[in-house]
Parts: sequence; structure tokens; C-alpha cells
Amino acid sequence: MNTKLKLFCLIFVVCTLTYLYKKSKSVESELFMFNVEALAGGENGEASCYGIGSLDCPQEHRKVYFIW
Repeated sequence: MNTKLKLFCLIFVVCTLTYLYKKSKSVESELFMFNVEALAGGENGEASCYGIGSLDCPQEHRKVYFIW
């Protein structure tokens, strides 16, 4: 019984680690694609500016909190 329990735990750990590894790779590739799109858009892309803060809004030339 002890051997079966150890085998089950080993299989469970391997499956969990494989799932987490694949999930982290998809997040990295998604972040990579966002960066590629941002670089391809250049400085003249459309932006939405929100709030009041310390960032310069490229379209409205005012200080904002968040640029999307």
C-alpha cells in the first residue's frame, strides 16, 4: 500500500508541475505578443488616457495616471 501511495503522489506532482510549466509558457508568449504589437504600433498609435497623475498623455498632452 505504501508503494502505491508513493507512486500516486509522484504521478500527481509530475502532472501538476507539467501543467504549471505549460501555463507559464502561455503567459510568457502572450506578454511577448503584447510587446511586439506595442513596438509595431510605434509612437503614433491610439491611446486612451485615464485619471490624473504624472504620465504624459501622447494625444491630449496632459498629465494622466494610466495610458492604455
